[in-house]
Order: sequence, then C-alpha cells, then structure tokens
Amino acid sequence: MPGFFLDHLEGERALIREDAGHIVKTLRRGEGDRVFAFDGLGNRLECEIVRADRREVDLRVLSAVPAGTEPRVSVTLYQGLTKAPRMELVIQKCVELGIGAIVPVVFSRCEVRDLGTERLGRYRKIAREAAKQCGRAVIPRIGEAIPFSELLQARECLICPYEEAEGYGLYRGLLDRAGRGRYGIVVGPEGGMTREEAHSLREAGGGIVTLGPRILRTETAGMAVLSAMLCVYGEME
Repeated sequence: MPGFFLDHLEGERALIREDAGHIVKTLRRGEGDRVFAFDGLGNRLECEIVRADRREVDLRVLSAVPAGTEPRVSVTLYQGLTKAPRMELVIQKCVELGIGAIVPVVFSRCEVRDLGTERLGRYRKIAREAAKQCGRAVIPRIGEAIPFSELLQARECLICPYEEAEGYGLYRGLLDRAGRGRYGIVVGPEGGMTREEAHSLREAGGGIVTLGPRILRTETAGMAVLSAMLCVYGEME
C-alpha cells in the first residue's frame, strides 16, 4: 500500500487532509483500517484510521521507524530560473533521484525573472507528489527565487557545470570534494551562465567542471550531475 504525507502530527494523533479523498474514495479505507504515512522528517509511520471522510482522515500512530530512503549527503540544486515546463521536469526528476532542496536562481541570461506565488505553490505540489510516488519520507524544499549575488553566499560545497570549462571534469571534481557532507549543484539558465558569473562562482570556492564534449540542456544538466554525485558517493548501491 502506498504511503502518504501527514498534514499534522501531535503525539500519537495525526491528520491527513490533502490525500483524504484518495484514501476514502479510491482506496476505500475507513475506520479501523491501517495505512502507512511519512512525517516529512524521514520516518515511516504505521497508523490506524480513527475517523475518515473525504476532507480529513484522523489517525492513531501505532509505530514509527526510520524510512531509510534519504541520501546521507545533502544536495541542493541551484537551478537557473527557466520556463515552467522545464522547471517542472527538473523538480519532478530531481526529487525522484534524491535532491534535498531546489532553489531557483536569477542569472543574467534568464528569460524568466520572477517566480509568482501561484507558480511556486504548483512547484511545491509537484515536489510533494514526486516524493510520494517514489517512496521518499521527506518532501524536498522548493525555495523562492534568489538573485545570483545571493547564491555566492551559499554555504554548501558548490559544483558548477559550465560549457566553457576545460580540463577539469565532473568525476575528478566530485572525487576532490568527497566527504564534505553538504553540496550545491549550480546550473545556469537556457542561455547558460556568463563568463563573469562562472568567474564569480570560482572566486567563491565553487568547482567549475565540464560535463564532456556534449552541451546539455538546462533541465538535463542538474539531473546528470546529481546522478553522478549520488553514484560516486555511494548512494546508489
């Protein structure tokens, strides 16, 4: 049976609201039935339904154990803000792969320069659905858009794929930065980052790396780096 994210948890009592209709109408679960849920903090809970209707499912928590589905390394994707269909694809697939957070960044060449409240809400819903679909116990954070200057203050160890980088590949860059614990992947927008932006990232301590002779789309680059990072750091075994 699939797991659901709790909307409220206090002691041994919990509530599910967003997926209540699906639980009651589609799965036909009701009082006395058991379901599995995630608390959003990495734990998997076995619960008994106390009361249920299409608006709200009231639960009693029977047991809780670590879900064991989250990577040991924390990775944030700093994604150049791009058009909605591409951002949605990035969010969905990176959540499936194991990203910890996604923060849109406004680079000089961004065609889209603003992220409205409605669109941000949609992106967060996509992240929630992707996390539920792939069995994750944490919903990755989708942050508000930040200017490039704020990205330079990031505290993570940054890996920055750049199409004009030469002689320093992703694999070597990952090996040189193994064991840092917290990482950030920086991906430019559709038009790429400027040389000045790449230089600023390097000056801030970012690792400017090449992904080889092929130029990847902005929506592909982050997935490629994240997959390689999790593989090299032993998270795909």
